[in-house]
Amino acid sequence: MKNVCFFNSTMFWGGGEKAHLEYAENFKSAGYCVFVVCSTGSDLEVKVKEKGLNYFSLKIGNLSFLNLNKKNILVEFFLREKIDTVFLNTSNDIKIGGPAAKKAGVRNIVYMRGLAVPVKKSPLNKYLFTKVLTHIVPNSFDTRKAFLTKLRPRLNENNVPVIYRGINFKEWDSRPVKKRSFKNGNEIILGNVGRLEKQKGQKYLIDLAKILNDKGLNFKIIIAGSGPLEAELKSLISKHKLDEKIQLIGFQSDVKSFLNSIDIFVFPSLWEGFGNAMVEGMAEKVVPVAFKLTSNPEIIIDGKNGFLVEYPNLSLFAEKVLYLAENPQERLKMGKLARETVIGNFDLKKIIGDWEELLS
Repeated sequence: MKNVCFFNSTMFWGGGEKAHLEYAENFKSAGYCVFVVCSTGSDLEVKVKEKGLNYFSLKIGNLSFLNLNKKNILVEFFLREKIDTVFLNTSNDIKIGGPAAKKAGVRNIVYMRGLAVPVKKSPLNKYLFTKVLTHIVPNSFDTRKAFLTKLRPRLNENNVPVIYRGINFKEWDSRPVKKRSFKNGNEIILGNVGRLEKQKGQKYLIDLAKILNDKGLNFKIIIAGSGPLEAELKSLISKHKLDEKIQLIGFQSDVKSFLNSIDIFVFPSLWEGFGNAMVEGMAEKVVPVAFKLTSNPEIIIDGKNGFLVEYPNLSLFAEKVLYLAENPQERLKMGKLARETVIGNFDLKKIIGDWEELLS
């Protein structure tokens, strides 16, 4: 690898876009010539400009792969910049970016699979996965399992390696912390970070709040994030008279400071390729409670650095929260192990080494 391109056409800002931006920055720091391909007017384009990274923008939509002119524009870009490795993020990206990279003779055409859901068994996918992409790399074993559900035996799982999402903990630790005060008296602050959508399961936090309220815990749930379910969540919170117990505070650019202002990370996601926000919380010694779903068991050692609860057992979920709330010394002990675990497994320097070994 020498000239590397991160290709991400998503318009909004999410985990995949955050990952691509961070990878681009850190591959550049590691000495690679890095470019980012993004959609014109996207959130990613704005952030790439702010970071001073090389980028190429193009209007890319769901049907752009049918536009021969756009495909040829990308071919010219890959050839002009002598791109030898392209990392693709979404199905739209592999449909247009994959064939363009293949036509340009790009050596490594990599699909960074981050969604833990099955892929459709279609003629187009068969072509892309067997004739275009050179590497398909899920970000967890659960993501790989889901991805291959409908594709066996066309794809052998031995040819689909797993490389976890990496986090630059050295840079993360250098960020300043501005603690916020969410507490009223001796409240236990439960925190959640994530886009407000069905996948993230924030509706379950409303039921959790009702259970904890009935058990007499002095608590507050703070949810950081924005998304399509915001109005519905606010309506449900008001309907159940939980306005004093649950607060939606919108998108937070300073996640580290938010994480340092909560006591317990509550993570009710229904599926995750890799729970990045939870891992960042664990890096700040915040103990998570999560459903035993998707990749969570690859991150949490139940009872050691967090708790895993069978879905959708909210009574048990509440019990684990109560245990952590009532045992602060145990919470500190588990938080310390949480940090040690994620730094040992997901440090970006190690992860970039894994990529270099795979693509060399």
